[in-house]
Amino acid sequence: MKDKNLLVILLLFFLIFGSSQVISNIKETESHFKEEEKKVFEPETILFVGDIMLDRGVEYLMTKNDFLYPFEKISPFLIEADFLVGNLEGPIVENPTSFPDGSLMFAFSPKVIQGLVSSNFGLFSLANNHTTNMGKAGLEETKDFLKKADINFVGEPLGCDKDFLFKKDNIIYLAFNKTFPFNCSDDEIAEVIKKTRDSNSENFVVVILHWGEEYQPKSSIHQQKLAHQSIDAGADLIIGSHPHVVQEIEEYNRKLIFYSLGNFIFDQYFSEETQQGLAVGLEIYPEKFVYKIFPIKSHLSQPFLMEQKDAAQFLEKLSLRSSPQLLNQIKNKTIEIKR
Repeated sequence: MKDKNLLVILLLFFLIFGSSQVISNIKETESHFKEEEKKVFEPETILFVGDIMLDRGVEYLMTKNDFLYPFEKISPFLIEADFLVGNLEGPIVENPTSFPDGSLMFAFSPKVIQGLVSSNFGLFSLANNHTTNMGKAGLEETKDFLKKADINFVGEPLGCDKDFLFKKDNIIYLAFNKTFPFNCSDDEIAEVIKKTRDSNSENFVVVILHWGEEYQPKSSIHQQKLAHQSIDAGADLIIGSHPHVVQEIEEYNRKLIFYSLGNFIFDQYFSEETQQGLAVGLEIYPEKFVYKIFPIKSHLSQPFLMEQKDAAQFLEKLSLRSSPQLLNQIKNKTIEIKR
């Protein structure tokens, strides 16, 4: 009987203290896994969009509605990115000239700043053929307005020896304008990229190029030559603008070239192609680069993400004129490049 009582006591002791230890071990294991979850790498998301023009027909619509008008449908998408990059296709000045209808000269009111800020823009390329439309003074005024709004800028419209570089975290941005015949030569651009790479060996280098032939869905031989030369010099990614339509995506030496993202905000309503664009998301992981592709459609200068059916058709066409090895990845809206 005493042995039986002793056995019961030992059993109770084990159930109380042993189970507590088991529970403790379970909690400790659970806590460890939670710590492991916290250690999962979460990259910063960088989003690139195309040409932004806020004069002419766009200005008319903003005046008729409000200066947030162009961004109303797309802002919820834009603000999800950690860092947003675009090409500002014109100067922001206190007293913008009222150019004639149909003019190819642009000047933006300072009121456009509120839409740019509220939409999360962190960096603009000024290396294009329109940021000098109000002269050098207008370009400097543009920079001052952007600085006051805490928006960064990169690139010069007339050269490649000033404001060509911007660095954030481990990413370096370079921007060059190739639309003027007297601008930087291909060799000069390659040299700048090489020097940047040599002094920043661990950084990811993005090169933004304003180039190519307008309204052509396929890049020119000159674009391809400069793109390859830029990557050989040390570029990790090339983002193009100026053609006003989306051009193909090329993989070259395990690097991507987006020859043209097309229009983002513009007033070119005369074709379907000029009212389509591409937004490209970049996520950098220790073992790979992930690019997310977002087809964009615009109606009366208001861009928005394409609906699924339209996006599928758009990506089908884009994939057929891009690098063959990217065909399925483009259709699936995600391209992965191993490091």
